[in-house]
Amino acid sequence: MAAALLGASLGAACPSGPLVQAVVSYRGVLAQVAGVHVVATLPTLHMSVVRGPASALRELGRSVGVTGLAPDDAMQLTSREDTDRGARGVLASAGLGGNAGQPGAGAGVRVAVIDTGVSDTAALNRASGRLVDGADSSRVADGRPVATGGTFDDGYGHGTFMADLVAGGPVEGTRGHALGVAPGATVVVVRVAKQDGTTSLSRVLGGLDWVASHASSVDIANLSLSHERPQDAFGADPLTAAVEQVRDAGVTVVVSAGNTPGTVGDPGFDPKALTVGAAKVDHGRARVAGFSGSADVYGVAKPEVVASGVDVLSLLPPDSVIAQSPGTKHLDHGLFRGSGTSQSTAIVSGVAALFLADNPGATPLQVKASLRCAARDLHGRRDGAGLVQATSQVCAGTDGQALDGSGDASGEVDFNANAWAANAWAANAWAANAWAANAWAANAWAANAWAANAWAANAWAANAWAGTDWGTSS
Repeated sequence: MAAALLGASLGAACPSGPLVQAVVSYRGVLAQVAGVHVVATLPTLHMSVVRGPASALRELGRSVGVTGLAPDDAMQLTSREDTDRGARGVLASAGLGGNAGQPGAGAGVRVAVIDTGVSDTAALNRASGRLVDGADSSRVADGRPVATGGTFDDGYGHGTFMADLVAGGPVEGTRGHALGVAPGATVVVVRVAKQDGTTSLSRVLGGLDWVASHASSVDIANLSLSHERPQDAFGADPLTAAVEQVRDAGVTVVVSAGNTPGTVGDPGFDPKALTVGAAKVDHGRARVAGFSGSADVYGVAKPEVVASGVDVLSLLPPDSVIAQSPGTKHLDHGLFRGSGTSQSTAIVSGVAALFLADNPGATPLQVKASLRCAARDLHGRRDGAGLVQATSQVCAGTDGQALDGSGDASGEVDFNANAWAANAWAANAWAANAWAANAWAANAWAANAWAANAWAANAWAANAWAGTDWGTSS
């Protein structure tokens, strides 16, 4: 992965003004504009991370071949104290049926967990051969190339929690049951955040670029993240464009709907993504979680399915930021509870691994359609096709209409592709006052992006890290 030196200018004279950083997508060769410096390149996605004054970036956005330009602001992933002391927690495989959680289930399937890294736990570790290091793009925003050698552990905790939900095996306290849905699957670690949990658009795109270039050895990409779409940007959304490229390369991309009721975050609103909402599953009953995001995206009901996302049990690295937080309560046997569409997304990635183990030649479109066909209808308006269920049956019903290639590539019969294409960041978003000092702040990728509405209040928060021991009765 090549990266140009930060000081290598693409032009001669340098316009003055504060430097801001952005991600640019383009066709052909990136135009040379005075004052714009290339920080890093993402060749498979055909994108670059650039830095320059706002005036120079505006000029770059008007250049021939440029298809999109979006801010690259850093975020801090946050957690909040759990106040629900009565919940006992549920295993990821609860209510899924089939071979979910069974020994060896999902064997041969590789799931890239694009997150904060993954540390070894008793449920899933590198010694088992089912946890392998893929790439680390946490330094892309600083001009460093994507790293592909080393151990990409998790200083924050979120990625480890998700990886164990996908493929964790039995641990003390689970009564012989696996912690994850597909304990035979292999997790590929793609770290896109620093050890303190901070990340940015460019770092996430760096991870997706690596997955796109290694699509032949990755079956599923798990993106347990969501943010608000930036308003001060131009052209194609680079994150949804990246998700579509990864998906078109043959990788099933599973994305969270986000934790803001009445809306679906980026990139979950992309019609080609398999978007997941959260449900509370208890003793065979299920209902959509109050915080779970949902919306209609140009005729497509999002999310496609929901999965258990309230009080789900998993593990954290003992020395991680979340585990050491004063508000985090440690349960018996080292277990923790987590809530949010992040957790439900990891569970659906595990279900997709079960399906692909039985249908190794299935396309992302077939995976998406088949999981929807098998879902249990919750008879609501925010659950898509319903509660996800383990299945090995390739869909041949209504949701499989596009499997023969006659429909839109999203697999959605009612998808308005023309409206979707026309609603890329339009001309009015590329106004004179865009890219100003405030354009990269609160309204872009900041406080409301990865924080309160994404990984925080309803994700790692009230129902997240509990205080009640997980006793024998559970």
